[in-house]
Amino acid sequence: MIDKLRGNIKLKDIELVNLINLSEQEKLEILNWRNNPEIRKWMYNTDIIHEREHLNFIDGLASNNQNFYWLGKDNQGDKLGVINLIRVHLKNRNAYLGIYANLGLKKIGKGKYLMDGLIQLAFEVINLHTLKLEVISTNLNAIKFYSKFGFQEEGLLRDFVFSDNQWQDVIVMGAKNPAG
Repeated sequence: MIDKLRGNIKLKDIELVNLINLSEQEKLEILNWRNNPEIRKWMYNTDIIHEREHLNFIDGLASNNQNFYWLGKDNQGDKLGVINLIRVHLKNRNAYLGIYANLGLKKIGKGKYLMDGLIQLAFEVINLHTLKLEVISTNLNAIKFYSKFGFQEEGLLRDFVFSDNQWQDVIVMGAKNPAG
């Protein structure tokens, strides 16, 4: 299964290209998305990520057996954004997800395509039992978005992230595989 997760995966409405398989240009394009202030402000690390740091991170994914990142492309080849499964535990059939859209692409439904693909990957391809996520409690749009996909609040990490010169709570949300 690990080899499959390191590869590119074609699903119903989305192609997932593992970041380790991207061209140098595509890797730098993703770095620009990640450094966008509208993306960065909701991350645990709100600092600007430098090119060498980003490329080293992606290189390290080639030997990482728990964290996997993909560029999501729709059937027209448009680059929708990045999804990830981290802390993947195949024995316990669980993982945490992450997602951010390509804000430069003016296309309605990017997030839905990405999340549908992520859920299909997690529950149908990998057969995970549960999928978790962490979201800063003031990110109300994201919380509403995740709720539309069946994620429910499962816990609260108080004062977990220092952002905007203040401590922020983080909500843990989760969803179970409907097939068991």
